[in-house]
Amino acid sequence: MKPLNERHMVVLVDDEPAVLAALRRSLSREPYLLLATDRPDQALCWVERMAVSAVVSDERMPDMTGCELLARVSDRSPVTARIILTAYGGPTAQLPRLGRSIECMIAKPWDDRMLRLALREIMAERETLDPGRENDFERQGAK
Repeated sequence: MKPLNERHMVVLVDDEPAVLAALRRSLSREPYLLLATDRPDQALCWVERMAVSAVVSDERMPDMTGCELLARVSDRSPVTARIILTAYGGPTAQLPRLGRSIECMIAKPWDDRMLRLALREIMAERETLDPGRENDFERQGAK
């Protein structure tokens, strides 16, 4: 896996506590600060208030779909990576607005290694786009 130079904040969103727990376990050894919620509105608050590197969201949730959430994340923070988890079968075209607001789609049940690799690749790419930028996460004092 590619090494990372920064500690990234990753928000996990799913309405099922067991899925959030599984995501936390999958990513627990990665160099991320993980925030988890079952409320899409809470995730949006975090994106607005903190330097969130990525949001990983379930598609099917009662209050807001993952696609809707990630479109709102994109509007508020275009640099935040957006990843959708879905149990939808068939072509990805079934998910609305996939192109603009979602960078990566991961099928449920996910493979832990593939999830870690996908997220690591996205975070490494973010770092190389602007390697001289100050790490917002560390500037906020959350080490």
